[in-house]
Amino acid sequence: MAKNKITEQQLLLVEGKDECNFFEALLTYEKIKKVQCINIGGKDKFPNEFTAWFNMEGFKAVSALGLVRDAEVNQAKSAFESLCYNLKEHHLPVPSTPSTLNLGPPKVNIFIMSDNQGSGMLEDLCLKTIKGQTVEKCLCDYLACISANQVLLEEQEKFNESKAKVQAYLAMRAPIVNSLGLGAKVGYWDFSHPSFHAVKEFLHTLFG
Repeated sequence: MAKNKITEQQLLLVEGKDECNFFEALLTYEKIKKVQCINIGGKDKFPNEFTAWFNMEGFKAVSALGLVRDAEVNQAKSAFESLCYNLKEHHLPVPSTPSTLNLGPPKVNIFIMSDNQGSGMLEDLCLKTIKGQTVEKCLCDYLACISANQVLLEEQEKFNESKAKVQAYLAMRAPIVNSLGLGAKVGYWDFSHPSFHAVKEFLHTLFG
């Protein structure tokens, strides 16, 4: 991906490098081509970075625009409304609800991790693919032990369990990779799993 340069007429804006790696792997798996994945650099940078890309040479030729954000601890509605505000500010088409395509032009769609409804993040979506497996119990037991014995200095700031589970899971794989997105690129997340159906439908509706 070329930095700070529009190279395709279909854009997918995501929170970070990890998300870019994940979606590039998923787009390849789904055989969806000619989509430029753009690393915004974090949810707090979305407004300024979105404006920067909007004003860039080549944006007027964009035919399809996708926005993806984590809900995190809030309900998905909060992140969705924030992205809709960014779109309205630039007089772009605004979807009525997450994963509801606005035909535009340009076509615009929004996906809020992990399920367009409640709280959560990309890590939660990926962890659904190992739910019920023996490895999930191992991870839960491991994190319960760690949490119960967390050093005093860290007790005030609880670690993110979803991110910790992903890191622990990836550390069990061979070869080891150190991020969710790289795990996607080497095939450690089962893209055929039903948990990915909604996000794949989002991509096909927008870019298919």
